[in-house]
Amino acid sequence: MHSAPYQLVCCIRGPCAAMAMKPKLMLFSHVCNTRSITGAEKLLLHFMREIGTIFECVLVAPQEGKLTGFARRFGIQVHICNLPMLHGVYTPYQGIAQDAEHLRHTPAFQDALWLIRSHEPDMVLTNTCVNVMPAVAAKSLGIPVIWKITEIIQTNEHTPEAIQMIGRYADWIIGISETAALPFKQAGMSDRVTIIPPTWEPALPAPDRWLHLRERKRKELRFKSSHTCIGYISSFIYDAKGLKPFVDMALKLCETHSRCRFWIIGAPSDKKYYDECVYQVKRSGYARRFTFTTFEENVSLAYSAMDIVVIPSMVKEGFGMTALEGLYFAKPVIAFAQGGLSELMESVGSSAFLAPPGDSDALVTLATTLLNDSELASDTGWRNRTEAEKLYGIETYRVKLHTMVTQWLLRFPGWFTYIQPPSGPVLAWGEGGLRTVMNPDPALIRTLLLPESIVQLLPRSSLPPITVTQQGEGAGKPREEDQRTEPEILVGKRHRKKQVPTSRRKLKELKRTIQTRKKSRSARTRKVKRRHTSASNLSTRRRSSRNRRRSRTARKGSKSR
Repeated sequence: MHSAPYQLVCCIRGPCAAMAMKPKLMLFSHVCNTRSITGAEKLLLHFMREIGTIFECVLVAPQEGKLTGFARRFGIQVHICNLPMLHGVYTPYQGIAQDAEHLRHTPAFQDALWLIRSHEPDMVLTNTCVNVMPAVAAKSLGIPVIWKITEIIQTNEHTPEAIQMIGRYADWIIGISETAALPFKQAGMSDRVTIIPPTWEPALPAPDRWLHLRERKRKELRFKSSHTCIGYISSFIYDAKGLKPFVDMALKLCETHSRCRFWIIGAPSDKKYYDECVYQVKRSGYARRFTFTTFEENVSLAYSAMDIVVIPSMVKEGFGMTALEGLYFAKPVIAFAQGGLSELMESVGSSAFLAPPGDSDALVTLATTLLNDSELASDTGWRNRTEAEKLYGIETYRVKLHTMVTQWLLRFPGWFTYIQPPSGPVLAWGEGGLRTVMNPDPALIRTLLLPESIVQLLPRSSLPPITVTQQGEGAGKPREEDQRTEPEILVGKRHRKKQVPTSRRKLKELKRTIQTRKKSRSARTRKVKRRHTSASNLSTRRRSSRNRRRSRTARKGSKSR
């Protein structure tokens, strides 16, 4: 048995910076529209821009479109990969979990695996509940999965199966509202759910520009200063977006408020439904009071021109980005009381302007209240703006993002083994919290760069620094410094620890001592071997002598017979 080799591990005081890079986050979008950008796409784009201060983001989209164009403009890497959706997750049915597993056997699954492997992300984020394949692929590769839920999954007897399926693949779930996240909390997943409501685009014009933008757009629309504009905005118009209840409300208001003008913005997704609404307006006799716009490039101009925003969604929305943007522009907002829209309106103190779902008469009553009291309308709009700034402003959004990443670091330290703030040492998780890594070698470890604002929230250990050494199977793993601030010498099998000499003379004496020990050990080994050899030779001579005597006796006996 060979003795362990002598090992001298010397640490220079103070850490040596390794090459640190941002952790990589690969985000999968379920759609990428070419003409206009949907609420879900808008939320994902803003999420990437903000979390891009922490992660290197890579966007994967099914095709080129508005989203990919904006992403490239903001310096986000883009890849096109068209993956199939599992739309049944939104409207659950029996066997949805098995269908998710069957995605593994499709050709597109191999494309997803190849794409993820080629980029080697630290984490994968899939956007919306129907975008299942990226989560299945990442999970099979052992990569952490973040699932962003932007809609409310419909409730039926199969909803628990869909929720459990998402929970099986997701390491963490982001809900854009309490309403969207509720099914997951009810399923016992509260400890891995974060609620991060959307915020508005930072580039939206400040209040001091609103008047100029308002006059410019209203002139284009031929609205007089005495006209009150009631607006409806949706990226795509179909029955769930509630254009018909809006038209019903508008036509009734036309009978009592001649100064009202109605601006409807949105591309017809269901042309038959859209045409029916337009025909209803044309045959009413009030068509001159309506403006239909299929696409509006600058939404800021649209909100500025409006006086009241109505969002008559017929389904439970995950949040309601249109409503939030209306609040930003200090507009009174009227909506149906359901889903994330209701949650949003109640949070800013506008629950009085929620109508029962589908009730166009209730919309008329609420709009009439605002039309008849301009001071109430103004006060409501500015209160909306003030409260929305507190609850959904950009700074609040950033704090929630940083808090979530901090939670990941605390709960899953294995996701971020070695981290480093921009102007600080390399750190690794150890007993009691983060410990400084001495002499971090980029060949042995991969260091992830994280903002100081996040690192400073993490617990620090009071124990001394640790060193990363390459020793067989332990390569690239932290080694304890055993409560010592000085480097150590590991000697023999017992790893006896001694202080490293601080002078050349003492170091030479230490080397002579080590050599002397080696020589004495070798001498003892040779002496033992000689003893074994002598004893063996003596035993052999004795056996040979006895054998010779027996042979002579045997020969004598044979002669006597």
